Amino acid sequence: MHFRSLGSGILLPLLLLAGCATAEIEEISFPSKGKLVFTSAKSKEGSKFLEEVRRIEDKGTSYSGEFEIRIQNFVPKKDVFSLNGKIYYDKPTGKMQIELTDRLFGISVSKVYTDGEQIRIKTAAQEKIHEQPMDDILLSDPNGGKSTIVPFPVIYHLLSSQNIRLFQPNSTLVQPKERIILVRKGGEEWTYYVTEKGVSTVEWNSSRKNVKAVTSVQGEVEFPPKVTLTRIVSREDSSDQNRIEIKMKKTNRIESVSPSVFGF
Repeated sequence: MHFRSLGSGILLPLLLLAGCATAEIEEISFPSKGKLVFTSAKSKEGSKFLEEVRRIEDKGTSYSGEFEIRIQNFVPKKDVFSLNGKIYYDKPTGKMQIELTDRLFGISVSKVYTDGEQIRIKTAAQEKIHEQPMDDILLSDPNGGKSTIVPFPVIYHLLSSQNIRLFQPNSTLVQPKERIILVRKGGEEWTYYVTEKGVSTVEWNSSRKNVKAVTSVQGEVEFPPKVTLTRIVSREDSSDQNRIEIKMKKTNRIESVSPSVFGF
């Protein structure tokens, strides 16, 4: 299994050095909105609710941390891989850098940097640094020819607590009573479920990319979340494509991250 960036042919073999794990990743369910009536984000009620969400997310801070990521593939066969990682997030600038390392040897496998707008990726197997706009990343199987999309923007905004920047008035509807935010844009739909402590679950549905995904914070909602699970399925038959678990081992809240940390 390889990673590659959406919109380019570059293969990012992040998992070739990954350790194999046996335990399967928990299956999470897709929430049901039912027949709720939504109102415009421009309305008085909608604006008030979004302002509440903004105040919640403004409480987030810069941080550094260590985590474990596990990825379960279902195509062409069921496998579970795991990698250790380090993460740095600078709240004032929105910059985030993730470094993935081989669990056995501690060797850097890949670095992913983003400022919230652009993504830069450097792998141990490729000298060239790949750049792309903030978008999804493809998991590509070179043998079976099938690939699945990882909703990287969803994961970034959860780990940075900057979901509010996505709620543009012209494309956003809200249901304040049920604490749900609905964003529709370019053939894609995002549904955010919000608790009093922040966004707990994000559902993503893309007719353009023929994929559905849900990312959910496990346990108490806090920043940064201790455990997040992502489930990616086909829109055609709802068959599982991939599951991703990110589990924070430790975090250190700080005022800012030194600029020298970011870059390759």
